[in-house]
Amino acid sequence: MRNSFKILFYTKRKAKLKNGQMPIMCKISVNGKSCTFSTSLSVEEKMWDRRRKRLTGRSEAARSTNALLDRIYYAVYDAYMRLLRMPEEVTPQAVRMLYSGVQQPSAGIVEFFKRHNEEFARMVGLNRSISTLYKYKYVCKHLQNYIFDRYGMDDMPVTRIDRNFVVEFHRWLADCAKCSVNTIWIYMIAFKHVVMQAVAGGLISHNPFAGYKLHCRQPDKSFLMSDELQRFIEFKPATQSQCLVVDAFIFSCFTGLSYSDVRRLTMADIVMRNKRYYVTTRRAKTGTVIDVPLLQLPYSLINRRSMNSDAPLFDLPSNNWCNAVLRDAAAKMGITKHVSFHTARHTFATTVTLANGIPIEVVSRMLGHLSIKTTQIYAKVLQTSVAAEMSRASKSIESHYHIPDRLLPRTARPIRGERARTCQSAGI
Repeated sequence: MRNSFKILFYTKRKAKLKNGQMPIMCKISVNGKSCTFSTSLSVEEKMWDRRRKRLTGRSEAARSTNALLDRIYYAVYDAYMRLLRMPEEVTPQAVRMLYSGVQQPSAGIVEFFKRHNEEFARMVGLNRSISTLYKYKYVCKHLQNYIFDRYGMDDMPVTRIDRNFVVEFHRWLADCAKCSVNTIWIYMIAFKHVVMQAVAGGLISHNPFAGYKLHCRQPDKSFLMSDELQRFIEFKPATQSQCLVVDAFIFSCFTGLSYSDVRRLTMADIVMRNKRYYVTTRRAKTGTVIDVPLLQLPYSLINRRSMNSDAPLFDLPSNNWCNAVLRDAAAKMGITKHVSFHTARHTFATTVTLANGIPIEVVSRMLGHLSIKTTQIYAKVLQTSVAAEMSRASKSIESHYHIPDRLLPRTARPIRGERARTCQSAGI
């Protein structure tokens, strides 16, 4: 049987490196199946000929890079021809392994995970965040500890990752690592992402996560009531740094901005329209537009700060340090509920907006939610608003309807007929 075999070079336009160049990838196709690998070469977008799959021009950089691509092409083709003379099945993964000098796919899952993290680290600051990188590193460390505890090895061959491995790792995170339900959910999503890259690369022939369901527990949306928010407003921090954190927290309570959005906020994000100031920016998490009117209180918090349009209005320390300051302040105020910087965003959604009759569609827009279903969670939490709205509308509703006599309590039923005349004569 004749095999169909192709070698194709292409660039990853949406994953540019820090120097602005595009990484060059090699795609191997055999009988409709394919796998890809990095050539470790890169090119400026304007120098890449998408038709010829080579660099354009006669510069030294173009000639040397094209020569290296030709060498890779012939080396991959040579690996394919050698594989045809072997008893092994001819697959794209087998060609790539033979080209790399590896007869057997002996890569370990921890090693593969670390290589993923190294590639991810190079993209931090472009289209990846440092916090996500830390998450992947935590998961990789947990994975290495699990393999050592369970199998007594430092690493596990990628080929041995199956559904049972996934389930046991999940159980180990709960029983041994003592991770919460939602932390396990986050970690397993990250692990699944890395495993699926191994599947896409042909290192794993099947999907270990097929039919595996990831679940999370809806967390309590802790928020401040009106009197608790007033206590924060009147609180007097002991130091200038604590004052900065509390001011930023109060500002977030009246704008709904998250910690990362408040931290990078500048005067350039404060604009005036129709004689009112607005916070106009994009969410760091989703990129959605935020456009929130500024009330007098939050505006007074930034009015006394730097007018430099490039300087951050709230040059905050780490999120953990801010949370420690807020917990300490809450304890001094007699607030026993869990308070973090994100509590401010919940407070804006509930106490400041929904509880004051602002439509949920408007609140969703100001919060920058991609779906109104996310905002509806706050409406479910705010049970007091349900009672308040029904109390407000009850008189209007009841004025249109009357209760029939048969449903009235016996003492409240009107007296009619002979009994009424008897009661009237008796002075009842």
